[in-house]
Amino acid sequence: MAISREFVTWDRPILHSAADWLIRSATVSPENLPLVDLSHCLVVVPGGLAGRRLTELLIQKVEKDGRSLIPPGIITVGQLPEHLYEAKLPFASELTQQFAWGETLRAFGNEPLKPLIPFPPDANDLGMWRDYGDSVRRVYRELVSDALDFTEVAQKAHSLEDFTEQPRWDVLAKLQNAYLARLDALQMWDKQSARLYAIKYDECYSDAHIVLLATVDLNRATRQMLDQVAGKGGKVTAIVGAPEDWSDHFDEHGCLIADAWSDEAIELDWQSVAIVDGPTQQADEAAGAVAAVAEKYTAKDIIVGLPDENLLGEVRRIFGQHGLNCRFGPGRSVVSTLPFRLIETIIELSQTRQYHALASALRHPDLFATLNFAQPGIEKLDNWFNNRLPDVIDNSIQNEEVSEAVAKLNELAAPFVGEKRSLPQWAEQVRELLLAIYGSQIIDLDTEANFQLARPLQAINEAMAQWNDIPESLSQAFGASEMLRVLKSQLTSSMIPAEHDPEAIEALGWLELPLMDAPVCVVTSFNDGLIPSANTADLFLPNSLRNLLGLEDDSLRYARDAYQVQVIQHSREVVKWIVPKRSADGDPLAPSRLLFTGSTNDLANRVHKFFGTPEDPQNQAKRPSEKSQDHQQRIAIPLPEQMEVVEMPAWDRFSATRINQYLKCPYRFFLRYVIGLRGEDDWSTELDGGAFGNLAHDTLQAFGTSDVKDSPDEKVIFDFLSAELTGLATKRYGKSPLATIKLQIEQLRLRLRAFAAGQAQHRQNGWTIYRCEAEVAGPYPIIQVDGAEIELEGRIDRIDHHPESGQWAVWDYKTGDSTGDPEKDHQVGPRDDKQWISVQLPFYRHLVKSVGVRGEVSLGYITLPKLGEEVRFRQAKWGEDDLDQADLTIVQAIRDIRAGKFFPPGEARYEDEFSRICQDTVLGKWEPAQ
Repeated sequence: MAISREFVTWDRPILHSAADWLIRSATVSPENLPLVDLSHCLVVVPGGLAGRRLTELLIQKVEKDGRSLIPPGIITVGQLPEHLYEAKLPFASELTQQFAWGETLRAFGNEPLKPLIPFPPDANDLGMWRDYGDSVRRVYRELVSDALDFTEVAQKAHSLEDFTEQPRWDVLAKLQNAYLARLDALQMWDKQSARLYAIKYDECYSDAHIVLLATVDLNRATRQMLDQVAGKGGKVTAIVGAPEDWSDHFDEHGCLIADAWSDEAIELDWQSVAIVDGPTQQADEAAGAVAAVAEKYTAKDIIVGLPDENLLGEVRRIFGQHGLNCRFGPGRSVVSTLPFRLIETIIELSQTRQYHALASALRHPDLFATLNFAQPGIEKLDNWFNNRLPDVIDNSIQNEEVSEAVAKLNELAAPFVGEKRSLPQWAEQVRELLLAIYGSQIIDLDTEANFQLARPLQAINEAMAQWNDIPESLSQAFGASEMLRVLKSQLTSSMIPAEHDPEAIEALGWLELPLMDAPVCVVTSFNDGLIPSANTADLFLPNSLRNLLGLEDDSLRYARDAYQVQVIQHSREVVKWIVPKRSADGDPLAPSRLLFTGSTNDLANRVHKFFGTPEDPQNQAKRPSEKSQDHQQRIAIPLPEQMEVVEMPAWDRFSATRINQYLKCPYRFFLRYVIGLRGEDDWSTELDGGAFGNLAHDTLQAFGTSDVKDSPDEKVIFDFLSAELTGLATKRYGKSPLATIKLQIEQLRLRLRAFAAGQAQHRQNGWTIYRCEAEVAGPYPIIQVDGAEIELEGRIDRIDHHPESGQWAVWDYKTGDSTGDPEKDHQVGPRDDKQWISVQLPFYRHLVKSVGVRGEVSLGYITLPKLGEEVRFRQAKWGEDDLDQADLTIVQAIRDIRAGKFFPPGEARYEDEFSRICQDTVLGKWEPAQ
């Protein structure tokens, strides 16, 4: 009996038509009861979501007629083969297969393996062997699903011109035989190989009526199994979601014929296509599409397609601004849940003792109660980290609260330190850890806590239960990190579905969209590479080899996605296709090639539409003021007058640093010195410019106050500086700082070597060091501002004196990566109209009087940049008129500060702790209304 095909129109949702067809094919009750009996049917659907929706529709349609339903069996495509033959041996789990492949590769021998793995890992690196084994397993699985194996590929590849991979496939064929022999010895079957065996020996049959519902891309092995079923009189029906006159686009199994779709015109209504700029505009356009149909349709009638699931966060954010909830049907991965992150964090802490592992553990929400550690403790920990920047945790944490929390964490981590264990033994340790944190909690299974906590814990426990099924001959002793690696590989694709929300708009991936029956469909990211999807570089199966073997290649993916576009376009009442021009990283994106099929009459207009200026999002839910600011930040920068000031400073004493900060950005000055804001984090992975400069300054200060400060000997100077640097760095950052800090210390040592040469020459020229880090502590020099006497304070890096000439020089050490130029650092603008943007050196003219310096003073930098040959003494070439202008700039800055002029932020954009508040890192910076 041949497989029959039933075409159902795509002008209405395919699931509705399929449900109607199934009800019509139901077995008639002999007693003429109001009963719809579909128990004889086995319905095969592309995915579980479509299966659940089909069940709902069958029940609704049957009950509407006052009848009862005996439902059909509903399974996914991946489950179908095991319903078509009888397994003679138990199947090896995926984990067992992975272990078996790893052991097969490891036992094969390094020399014979070289065509496949030129540089094999160490024999004891079991984790790496398993990774290689898993890569081979995935290729084998794909091949066998299309009724091929490594041996057949090796034979067929000969026909490819210039094929250079023959030795590799020969090795893979031998590995396949060794792998299957290993499983045979364990009395287990590889599921994929069992299917091939059933096909080879004609063992496939079924008593059920198999209904293939829109399964348009069945693999070859499944098709061959269905042919055997039909050949033995089994009933197989393929329901094809397309009009009858499209029958030549589908084969006898209801699967797509790639060549038939390659030149097929995809006619889209260009009024339904929106070309927008980036992710935010995509989400805005999607929200606008929802708003446009809000009067007619409710949330359950609308579905949002996310071919790029990375857009989900932005969609949720923009929808949230309009009071819309967005539920992502597939949910989220178990490895991103708090219970798994807890296991991951504790094991990492136990193995590395690194600070970032400690910081992650102390910030884990589920550990707060156990550790009795909250916000004040986090701030103290951050302070300790920023003062020492450690790589590993040592005994230098003096704070009692932090030390107590670390001790409790050590107790939780202790079982994961030390000897290797079997996976079942590790499972007990993991369960004890989870019980210690979650054991006392009572979870209501009807609440969100069930999804956030109970389901991840269940998934973790079920994954560990599989460890008991690994045969003893494949079982190995693992360290805690290796165990975690195994557990993570098991759970990466395991998803926790989102909690049901009847008020939420459903978001789904691309492949789930065609069979869903919501009348409104908004498809985002309609870009090439996503629709149609593209095969990324494949180490084993490039597109040319895939085409030769008849595997899924670019042409088949194109056909599938072209079909899906047709189904969505025809079966929905409202469709919106959104095409962004750039990614979140700003990279340009190409439109889907499906937009350029069909008639060429308006092709030029289509091309112009995409490559022209992107459209503003059409979102009628916005207020008029929002529509005019699509590309402008809608979050306002808080104005100074809107913030509560506890006590305004007296503003009767200033340092050069404060004046400079005000000149650079008045608003940042306000945040720091009036409101008292400061940034605190533990993100640093190296010394920032300030910390690096402080280490250099402190080393040079020690030299400037030492007995060798006036030595003309380069070696004497450097030996002192090098020893002082080592002592300061050890005292400040401990014996185990981050590797980047060790490197920075050595980089500073090289700069100090160059400085020693320059300093020796400077001394030989007659200059002596008069003062280093000279602190002006009073009486303070005075400057007049509008009749008020303002005190000036500060610290001068270094003051030199030339006894023979009587000259004085004030120096500022500069440790930036580039060579500093005093004039360029302090002034900008044309030569005859310079503007002072920094007053550091001119400010020193006033301070030196308080430390006993009289007479003319030169000002300049001692530069210690990356290139040692650039270390030199750079004197500024300012005249008295220039310095008078600098004084006027100081006076004006003080006047403006005292007058409360702190807004707007400075024009220059730069990153610091306040850059996000000032919106220096965003496009369309907010500006107050004029």
